[in-house]
Amino acid sequence: MKELKQIDNKSFLRELRIRITENKISEEEVFIALEKPQSPELITEYKKVNYSKLTKEGWKKACETLEKDKSYQEEIKL
Repeated sequence: MKELKQIDNKSFLRELRIRITENKISEEEVFIALEKPQSPELITEYKKVNYSKLTKEGWKKACETLEKDKSYQEEIKL
């Protein structure tokens, strides 16, 4: 059985930053792995939005989406 090589935190973070920069791993994957290693949440759809250009219909759709999102509803209960 192979053992993992011990590295210091600076080296680890530097390598992680390099991999994100080179698109070998996404920032979202890193945050998911660090925040919930046992039960990662899969994001299937997202869109970058300029809030100043969001219409009433856009806000309405966003609110409806959040109302249906179980994870979001659990978080606001906390």
